[in-house]
Amino acid sequence: MAVRPPLTTHFSVLAKERTYTRGLHLLMGAAVGPVCVLIYPGFSPSLPRTLIASALVPLPVLLLLGMLPGVRRAEGIQARQLLAPTDENEISLAGAKGFAARWRTSVWLVVRVWWGLLVVSVLAQLLSVTGAVATVPAAERTRRVLGLDIPGGREYIWYLVLVPPLVLLLGAVLVGAGKMQLEFAKRLLGPSAAERLAEAERRADDLLARNRLAGELHDSIGHALTATVLQASAARELIDVDKDFAVRALTAIEEAGRRALEDLERTLGYLKEQEEGGTAHTAAPTLADIGPLLEASRAAGVIVTCRTAASFEGVPGVVTREAYRILQESLTNAMKHAPGSAVDVVLELREDQLELSVANTLVETAGQTSGTGKGLRSLRERSALLGGSAAAGAESGRWIVTASLPLRLGS
Repeated sequence: MAVRPPLTTHFSVLAKERTYTRGLHLLMGAAVGPVCVLIYPGFSPSLPRTLIASALVPLPVLLLLGMLPGVRRAEGIQARQLLAPTDENEISLAGAKGFAARWRTSVWLVVRVWWGLLVVSVLAQLLSVTGAVATVPAAERTRRVLGLDIPGGREYIWYLVLVPPLVLLLGAVLVGAGKMQLEFAKRLLGPSAAERLAEAERRADDLLARNRLAGELHDSIGHALTATVLQASAARELIDVDKDFAVRALTAIEEAGRRALEDLERTLGYLKEQEEGGTAHTAAPTLADIGPLLEASRAAGVIVTCRTAASFEGVPGVVTREAYRILQESLTNAMKHAPGSAVDVVLELREDQLELSVANTLVETAGQTSGTGKGLRSLRERSALLGGSAAAGAESGRWIVTASLPLRLGS
């Protein structure tokens, strides 16, 4: 059996700030009509006529005002601040672009004024009834409020028990009207379908860029750490036997750390550029930078042979950068899963393709090192983004990674 919440929780909303900021928003809308009527044609002795005039007189002004592009943004800012939506993106802050957005703004202004006028009128009548009931013991005669005869005198003191329910009714009307005002704002000031699509595309692009940065850091830092661990281990074992090798290993560790820091700086620079409009100053490594990459692997004890094309000048920048990362990840996997094995690297240009091959000898200890598969998945994703392909697998006692990247992107 479900347990009902305490009665106090039903009325806790009356203690929330948003209840009264929404009430202020309603009051501001309700004040427009009477101010216009005060200017012209003036208040009528009849309350119904005054209310009708307050609703109709400002109508032309509101419809024209909503056609101004800046009004939509101003109303959006005010609605966000006072109506306090759970998700601020439900109310747009963009200016009106196109007739449809301007028309929705005009309708919003009319709805805001009319709804505010109706709610404030109801609240005013409820307040008058509540006030009359609360002062029954002090009244000397019967009063007529909203068609109700409310007697006066101490013998009617029991009327005071009606005051708390009336106060709660006032609060309920205020809360309900504020929620309804928020719903109106979401529908009329919310982003259009085109704006939602543009925002979704922006978020998707941002997510893709961040995932790409995560992949860059994974490849760069992962390679640097793998090479550093292997080089430090070898230097520790041979420091008393071969000091020259130990010095070369420590130098390689220093260079690998410096390259990793440059990649980290470039990544952080890109993030700063996205947030502040700055510019990243460190260029991403390309195939022209594979020399230090191969030397770092050799310093870690890996026997690397490399056969490359004479020049990569005609290779598009994005292709040569991705090829560098694929080679880096392949060398990292070889050092991690087959330490000490020989690695053959081949980079060739064949017609309109860049062909890359990294093969290392399988060793028995390789099976003891488990991986997550993220590296191989990264290779395939990088190749697929360029319209190419990548594969990895064992063949004739060797682990071979191959990638084929098109030189003519989009063809």
